[in-house]
Amino acid sequence: MNQRTTIAVSMMALLYLGSSALTPAYADDKDKLVGSWRLVAFKVQASDTKEIKDALGPKPLGRMILTANGYITNYRVADGRKPAQTDAERAQLLRTMAAWTGRYRVEGNKLLVKTDSAWNEEGTGSEHPRTYVIEGSRLTLTTVVPRSNFFEGRPATGNEYFERED
Repeated sequence: MNQRTTIAVSMMALLYLGSSALTPAYADDKDKLVGSWRLVAFKVQASDTKEIKDALGPKPLGRMILTANGYITNYRVADGRKPAQTDAERAQLLRTMAAWTGRYRVEGNKLLVKTDSAWNEEGTGSEHPRTYVIEGSRLTLTTVVPRSNFFEGRPATGNEYFERED
């Protein structure tokens, strides 16, 4: 083997070993995400003014479940909801909740979700990227929202905070 061939083979081996060393980290991250997570807070921050609001009140209820085979479901509601008696009250209940299901995949620190059904059909069928951070039993999901209902249609960032349940 000449010197060029030796260098080329060595470089390919290093690239292969380097990339295979990174692969388990992503697999480990997906494994860390799998399970049941309880929503503890959902805050929205305006991109321009940096104002922060509790999207579903100070004590929202909700759960997100991620399966090992790539399915996800997320349900969240505002605190203090009461049973509806009228159509207007039922409409208000819809404005204080979010629920969807779909498939997910992990790429680095991104959780990419493609919804297959949702309480609001606007996002069904599209992919929604979120960044995530896991610290012990806590998970933070961050989503950039181009037009936030909480800030008169201005851009915002949503942060969902979860505690591991299982």
